[in-house]
Amino acid sequence: MRKPGRWITTSVVVLSLTGCGADRSVETESVAAMSAPPVTAPTLPPTTDPPAQPASTDPAAAEPSSTDDTGSPVATDPPPTTSPPADPFGLGDELFPELGAPGIDVIAYDVRLDVDVAAGAFDATIGIAAEVDPTVDQLVLDASGFAVDRVLVDGSDATFDQPGDELVIDLPAERERRVDAEISYRAMPDDTYSVARLPAGWFQGDDGSYVLNEPDGARRWLPSNDHPSDKANWRFEITVPDGLVASANGELVQRGGADQPWIWQMSEPMSTYLVQLVIGDYEIVESPPLESVDGDTIPMTNLAPSSLADDLDLFLDETTQQFAFFEERFGPYPLDRYGLAFVDSTPGLAMETQGRSMFDLSDFRDGRLDYLSRLLLAHELAHQWFGNAVSPGTWSDIWLNESFATYSQWLWLDEVGLDTLDRQAGDALAGRQNGSISTGDPIVQSMFGFESYDGGATIVHALRLTLGDDTFFEVLQRWVAEHNGTAQTTATFVALAEEVAGTDLTEFFDDWLYATDLPDDYPG
Repeated sequence: MRKPGRWITTSVVVLSLTGCGADRSVETESVAAMSAPPVTAPTLPPTTDPPAQPASTDPAAAEPSSTDDTGSPVATDPPPTTSPPADPFGLGDELFPELGAPGIDVIAYDVRLDVDVAAGAFDATIGIAAEVDPTVDQLVLDASGFAVDRVLVDGSDATFDQPGDELVIDLPAERERRVDAEISYRAMPDDTYSVARLPAGWFQGDDGSYVLNEPDGARRWLPSNDHPSDKANWRFEITVPDGLVASANGELVQRGGADQPWIWQMSEPMSTYLVQLVIGDYEIVESPPLESVDGDTIPMTNLAPSSLADDLDLFLDETTQQFAFFEERFGPYPLDRYGLAFVDSTPGLAMETQGRSMFDLSDFRDGRLDYLSRLLLAHELAHQWFGNAVSPGTWSDIWLNESFATYSQWLWLDEVGLDTLDRQAGDALAGRQNGSISTGDPIVQSMFGFESYDGGATIVHALRLTLGDDTFFEVLQRWVAEHNGTAQTTATFVALAEEVAGTDLTEFFDDWLYATDLPDDYPG
C-alpha cells in the first residue's frame, strides 16, 4: 500500500508515496471513483508526536519515519516504543494483540449488504464458515462500532455478547469441527485512524463509499477474524441504489440494477485487509487479458468513473509492460485475475486490494503517465506477489510486503529511465543511518513508515548484492511459488534464503534487517 503523504510522510503507497508474535529464530507455521463529490478523509487525531517536518536530505537528521512525495526522507521524532496491551481474546500479535482469535480458521465469508448510500448505512447478513478447534467453546470475531441483532450457528439461534471490540458467540457443546455462523446487524460505519496512523474503515461521500482495511479497518464494518494470517474465500452480494456500481474482489458473477445485487466471487485465499468494496458512479471496464509466461490468460476487470473510462489504455499498457517485467524477475503472476480501480479518494493513496489495485482518481485524471502514476502502478502490482499471494504471518512481518513492493518500484523506475536504482538505493541508505527503529522489529506507530518502505528496500537491495542476481531472484520466485495462498513470517523467508544460498545469513540479517543503524555502504 502507498499512503498519502499529507497523512504520513512516507510511502500505504505511498510515495515513498497496506500467541502470534514474531520470533526471528523460530519458523512460524502459516495459518491456513467517482464523478460524484469526493469522499471526505478523516481528520488526523491529536498526537503527542510533532508534525512532519520539511523533507531533509541530511543523513544526520533525526530518524526519518516516512518520506515525502518525491521519495525523500522526512525527519520526525520517533514515536514512543510502547506496545499495545494484551487482549484476552486476540492472537497476541506483537503489534495488534487484540486481532484474530486462537483456534479459529475462517474458510469463507459470504458478505451480503443492502446499502443506503444517502444515509451512509447498510443492513448486513454475514455468513462465516470456519474450522474451530474442538477445545474452543466460543467463536470470537473482531467487531467494532456496530451492534449485532441476531446470530445463528448451524441454523439455530445462538447467544452472543459484544465486549469491547469483539463479538463472542457461544457454540453448542456438541458440534462438528466446522461451524457455520450467520450474523445480522445494521451499521452506520465511520472512518477513523488506526493506531498505525493510517485511515481505516468505511469512507462515506455524498454519492458513494469505499473501504480501507489495512491494518485493522475491516472489523469496523465487518465481523471477521481480522488478522492477515487467516486467509479465506469470499463472496460479496451488494445491493445499492439503481445507477450505482458496487465493486469487490474477484470475478463479477452478476451485475446489479434496480433491486438486483452486484455479486462478486473471490475464490483464492484472501486476508481481510485486502478486501475491496467501492460503491459509486463508476463503470466496469473489461480490457484485453494479460498473457502470463506460464501460458495462463489473466482477465483484466477495471473500475473507473465515466470521466476516465475512455482514457484507460495508457495505464493498461503500462501495466502490461510492468506485468511482463515482474514475471521475468518474480515468476508467473500468482493470482487468477487483475485490474485497476480508480476511486475518488485522497491524492497519493493507493492500496493493493487483491486482484484489483485501488488508486486515487486525481493521480491519473490528466490522462498522462508521470513519475507518480508509474510508481503507484508498479508498487501495487508488485504487491500481488508480495503481500497478496503470500501475506504476512504477523504485522511485524510487514516489510515482506512493503520493502519488496518498494524495491519493485525502484526496479521499474530504473527500467523506464525515470530514475536510477543506484540513486534510489543510495538516498534510502543515507536516510537509514543513525536510526532508532529497525525494519525487522517495527513498532505499531511507524509500521507504515520509512523503515518499512524505502528504508526497508535498502535491505532487499543489500540482500541482492550479497547473494548475486541468480540466487536472489531464485529466492523471490520460490518464495511466491512455494507459499502462494498462505501467510508466512520473516523466519520462513530467512530460512528459504539460507537454503537457496547454501550459507548462514544470520550476520546479514542482524546487520541489516534487525539493526537500527545500518552499515554505511552496501555489500560489495
